[in-house]
Amino acid sequence: MMTGVRLVVGSNDKRPHSRKKLKMSEHEEHHDEHGQSDQGHDDHHGHLQLEYEDALPINNGKVCLWLFLSTEIMFFAGLIGTYIVLRFGAPAGTWPRPHDVHVDEIWGTINTFILIFSSFTVVLTYEATKRNLAKKAKVYLAITFLCGCAFLGIKMLEYAGKFEHGIHPRPGSRSLLYEQADVYYLRDLKAVVTGVQGVIPLAAKSADAEAAAAQVPDAEVAAPTSSDPGRETLEGFLHHSVQWAEYVIGQVPNEEMSSEGNGLNHREVLVALAQEVYPLEKRYGDLTTKTHEAERDYIEARLKVLPDFVTAAGEDNDVLSMLAYEETILKARQKFLEEHLHSEGGDEDDSHDDHSHGGLNVTLHDQGSAVILPMHIPSGNMFAATYFLLTGFHALHVIVGLILFAFPMFWTLEKSRANYIENAGLYWHFVDLVWIFLFPLFYLF
Repeated sequence: MMTGVRLVVGSNDKRPHSRKKLKMSEHEEHHDEHGQSDQGHDDHHGHLQLEYEDALPINNGKVCLWLFLSTEIMFFAGLIGTYIVLRFGAPAGTWPRPHDVHVDEIWGTINTFILIFSSFTVVLTYEATKRNLAKKAKVYLAITFLCGCAFLGIKMLEYAGKFEHGIHPRPGSRSLLYEQADVYYLRDLKAVVTGVQGVIPLAAKSADAEAAAAQVPDAEVAAPTSSDPGRETLEGFLHHSVQWAEYVIGQVPNEEMSSEGNGLNHREVLVALAQEVYPLEKRYGDLTTKTHEAERDYIEARLKVLPDFVTAAGEDNDVLSMLAYEETILKARQKFLEEHLHSEGGDEDDSHDDHSHGGLNVTLHDQGSAVILPMHIPSGNMFAATYFLLTGFHALHVIVGLILFAFPMFWTLEKSRANYIENAGLYWHFVDLVWIFLFPLFYLF
């Protein structure tokens, strides 16, 4: 118990005899009285004494705990504040929704109730310990410990789901999350599918476009996936989508308005390609549908004029091979669009369901393939970094709390252990409070 010292000055104070007093010496008192008489002051001067009084009813262990928690509060306040600035400071509509990045609010809600319930049981543990109800306290403590383990188990399942779908940072290598669906995304996407580092398609010079296009028909799925269950799926994606995007970027004029069939908007074509891999229906559903319709119109118009180009080519084998390749790509894409546009128009409401990811990555995952294709998720890298940083630090604090609860499991929880249980419970309440802030930020917004 902490004590305090109080300084009291007064001549007529009558204090209890148990209090310690420090009196002036007779010589000092006589000298002081003599000095005061010369100056015309009162003859009586107060005595100097020290009084010992009880300070706050708090033990040293609790003081140290509160000092520690104050540093932890500042630590998490900085992390959460930084996340809020990044999250709400991002351009409107660019931050991924929870289901865009496999964040399920059901699991987050369950974990929230688990932590709240564990805070209740740790209070029961403390009350039972104060009353020397050792067996009952041990039961409540065991429930608290199991709640913490359940929280971590659910969190590990969430982490595993994100790693299975590539929603995570990748230290030392390129992340699978791309902020923009551009030619760099197309290059890396093809590299993952074929296992060969590709070149960026160019639309500036026709000679470069023809040279790049001439190599495309020879592209195959990467050899390591020859026995992969998703090989057939990847081959179809390579021929009717990846090569189509390369063809568009390399040879089709970039038009802002593609309704006339004269050209296609390159960015929209690449976004539509990215949506085949990992669709974000709420954000790009309408854009993808319109782009597919524009692609269909362009392909139909182009196939009508190809015979004229074949006739004009005569016996030029190089030109004829290029036109044959172009026809193959156009027909492969046309067949894909016929199936895809039919499914898009079948049930318009389902295409905007946040809970149905679909996409090639989900198909590959369901087929048991180990291949994860790059995904276009705006602000995806920032989300993944902040999500794993904040929830990771919180999970680390949960582990520390479980360690604090593990030791008393081997003790007799009598009244003398009440201070330890109280301090451990205060720490656990802090861990619970931090999660109350993290849950709505990551799971509801």
